[in-house]
Amino acid sequence: MFAARQAKPVQAAAPAWFEATIREAAGRDGWRLDDGRCARQAVSCLVTPQAGDRVLLVATADGECFVLHVLARAEGGRATLAVPGADAVSIRQAEVDIAATRNIALRAGEGVEVTAVQGALALSGRQLFASAAESLVQTARTYVGQVEQFLLDARQFLRLHGEQAMITARQDAKIDAERISLG
Repeated sequence: MFAARQAKPVQAAAPAWFEATIREAAGRDGWRLDDGRCARQAVSCLVTPQAGDRVLLVATADGECFVLHVLARAEGGRATLAVPGADAVSIRQAEVDIAATRNIALRAGEGVEVTAVQGALALSGRQLFASAAESLVQTARTYVGQVEQFLLDARQFLRLHGEQAMITARQDAKIDAERISLG
């Protein structure tokens, strides 16, 4: 009879590491390399590659190539942090510090929420601008403001109301209108 043959285990090829230069984007999260191969951005590679970047890649046993790290980039320009395939990114840490020597811009297509659940929320700057296309609503138990000058202009209707109201002036208090109704 036939002798039983033992199947020889098939040994998978080890991943191959190599360097390359990004030539151009090739679809979503894909990149064409200077040697003609295509590679995808690995989920762990948070810096989105750009044309001209020198990158570290791995070729898996099944032949897929992944950009693992951006090794070098021309000076200046912009870096984009993104997680391929993710719909959202969360940073969870006891403290997070974001600092810029010039500007920080937060943009969203729908909404932006900033919340300090237990502590204070401080905004400070040489100038502070707030605008809303429809409504600006401020709610607080106590509202205190100190300014050199306060100018308020309502084009149609202005209402100041309180259980008690007091208007004081150190020098002059003026009311000017076509008609004044008191009481």
